[in-house]
Amino acid sequence: MVPLPHRPAAAGHQRLRASSRRGRARRGLALLAALCLLAAPMSSLLPGASADERSDAVADRDQAEQRAHELTASLEGVSAELGQAYLDLLAAQSELATAETALADAETVLAEKEREQQAAADRLDVAESQLETLEAEATASERTASENEASVASLVVSAYQGDSSITSWSYVLASDSVEDLTQRASAMEIASGVQSSVLAAAEEERAQAANRRTRQDAVAERVSLLKEEADAAESEAQEAADAAQTRRDEVATLTTERETAAATLETHKAGLEAQLVQAQADQDAAAATIAQIDAANQASAGYTGSSSGSVAAAALGSGAIGHPITGALTVASPYGYRIHPITGARTLHEGVDLVAAQGVPQYAAVSGTVTYNINSSCGNGVVINGGVINGQSVVLYYCHLSSITAGNGSYVTKGDQVGLTGMTGGATGPHVHFEVYLNGASIDPMTLPGF
Repeated sequence: MVPLPHRPAAAGHQRLRASSRRGRARRGLALLAALCLLAAPMSSLLPGASADERSDAVADRDQAEQRAHELTASLEGVSAELGQAYLDLLAAQSELATAETALADAETVLAEKEREQQAAADRLDVAESQLETLEAEATASERTASENEASVASLVVSAYQGDSSITSWSYVLASDSVEDLTQRASAMEIASGVQSSVLAAAEEERAQAANRRTRQDAVAERVSLLKEEADAAESEAQEAADAAQTRRDEVATLTTERETAAATLETHKAGLEAQLVQAQADQDAAAATIAQIDAANQASAGYTGSSSGSVAAAALGSGAIGHPITGALTVASPYGYRIHPITGARTLHEGVDLVAAQGVPQYAAVSGTVTYNINSSCGNGVVINGGVINGQSVVLYYCHLSSITAGNGSYVTKGDQVGLTGMTGGATGPHVHFEVYLNGASIDPMTLPGF
């Protein structure tokens, strides 16, 4: 039930205070909607997305905005400062959770890049070791080749200088005896064998050296490529490390913001008990006023307490009771029992909260007399006494208006503007708060025919 004071008062005195809160409320609502969208596949809004993906993304966005409106509407009944502190804490918690997820992802990428860097470094070490071994073998091969070349060169020089004692048969034929002949022939064979062996070894070493050079060139090229891979892996690992550190810094900052928001909420909650006491007092006053208005209506000649039958029941939706705003109606918080997100109390929400932006005109849903309803809970509000309609007492309540445009005590005709949408009183964001009482009891406006 929306509280109703006994005294009329001007609405203008709350405008400055309300305007100072609108910016925070808009930012809070926008932030909440954005946070609700974090899990939505917004990439499907890109130009290459299919029609179905675009449709799904739009639906996700609309649902996120609806959840944000529902949360804001559920904070009715406490001060705007307390409600905003609660929204700020939720936003900080959501941002922190998102940042922590991003940090975990960044740490995973970092670990992967570090493994890749180590693997690249290991491959490079193996290749460099192979190249070092080949270079050592090449050095030894060059030394052996030089020795073989020197041996062959010595034999060639000896022959060239006329030392035919080794290469000429005269060395053999000059033997003094058969035994000496045999010894000289054997020496000749040995010398010839040595020469052939040296030449064969030199030839083999040249072939091995050529093969080794080919392998060495291939390994050297592989080392060059692996060095590039290792450098790239090191660079990627460093980028991943920088990204992870950035995420760590973000988490640290958001952790501080969350702690600050939590402390701010606790500070504002210190006055929560007083707010609840005042809300109950306003509710009691509203109940007394409802009873007074309804008693007057029921005392009138046309009152029967039920439909008189002179007008079809469908007329309630098609003309007897209209909508408070034009256009389609989107419910932010329905009629019925709900759990307050801060107090945890289960209370009856005796009206319906409709989505509407700051400053949207609100209209008289029935013709009747206007009475101002201004207090800390309802903010700027009006009561329209519709009198007896179709044999029943009809009373309407509007709350949280940014301004009231109908005069106190004035008579309005259905469709006349009575105020502008706002967030005065116990509201955290702008919305339409609309209540309907039939025969002194609240009903869900959305159940009226035509709603």
